[in-house]
Amino acid sequence: MIKIKENYSLDDRTTFGVRATAEAWAEAGTTGELMEAVEAAKERGWPLHVLGGGSNVILMSRVPGLVLHPVFHGIRREAEKDGTLIVAGASEALDRLVRTSIEWGLGGLENLAAIPGTVAGAVVQNAGAYGLEIAERLAWCRALDTETGKERVFTTEECDFGYRSSFFKTEAGKRFIILEAAFRLPARWTPVIAYKELALAFGGKDSDAATPAAVEAKVREIRAAKLPDPRETGSAGSFFKNPVVAKLKARELITLHPSLVTYPLAGGRAKLAAGWLIDAAGLKGYAEEKVGIWPKHALILVNRGGAAGEDVLRFAHEVRDRVERRFGVELEPEPVIMGAGWDD
Repeated sequence: MIKIKENYSLDDRTTFGVRATAEAWAEAGTTGELMEAVEAAKERGWPLHVLGGGSNVILMSRVPGLVLHPVFHGIRREAEKDGTLIVAGASEALDRLVRTSIEWGLGGLENLAAIPGTVAGAVVQNAGAYGLEIAERLAWCRALDTETGKERVFTTEECDFGYRSSFFKTEAGKRFIILEAAFRLPARWTPVIAYKELALAFGGKDSDAATPAAVEAKVREIRAAKLPDPRETGSAGSFFKNPVVAKLKARELITLHPSLVTYPLAGGRAKLAAGWLIDAAGLKGYAEEKVGIWPKHALILVNRGGAAGEDVLRFAHEVRDRVERRFGVELEPEPVIMGAGWDD
């Protein structure tokens, strides 16, 4: 029978390191235990929250309801006609999956090196970095339907991936808890090194130096130079999404700010670099007592010591408001806000 602990400290359960307490907490290592927790939450009228590695989550001081922590580990590989599948339990660290694939001599995931969090979290968020997203490698994922107790396999198409989003972030998708995910690695690997610093390091995708291990090592080097070490400084990675606007709005902004970084999208839209907007609003390195912006990367909010989730939201709202006043563009958060809403 699953054990439920009340008034459980979550202080060490997220990479941001905020002070927080869950009304109730449970860990589940089987689908049966997952359903026990779901039923217990229903019986007691508790909201249910799923918390994995805590790398993309901001917790409020008091999280009402049951916080459920799945524990599903293991990594294996399966041969295919046109490549290899590498299958990982939902609770495996994404970075361990990347390291394991490199140790096995398999290329295809190296651009995702050093991203904190679990495999399941990466799928839910469609995590990506340095020219590669989870959506480009996912073959399928298996999830538990908490309303029926049955398992379902989702194809890449059914995951409905978007920019830092997936079906699992929608209201309809929140009833599913991911159990494992499979990634298809190509038989004929080619490096993904269009990202500026990778391109400069290897001089083109035909370079003999651009091996999976070499690309992985370079990605780790780039991240270490720009991003805080979560073991030393609490953060949730990129805090804001790159906003998407109409191309007309993008043109207006470029006319006023010629150095604005934009990326063209289909459907008459353009994506703006949120980091550029924050920097240009004079906020890079801006800090208050407990929360601040990382001096080397304007998209990273950091815990300067003793921060609670409410402190983080208050600071993030100030950043959002100052960017909106300056550019007429609204920023949205990437992390899940657990225990409150973004606009509460």
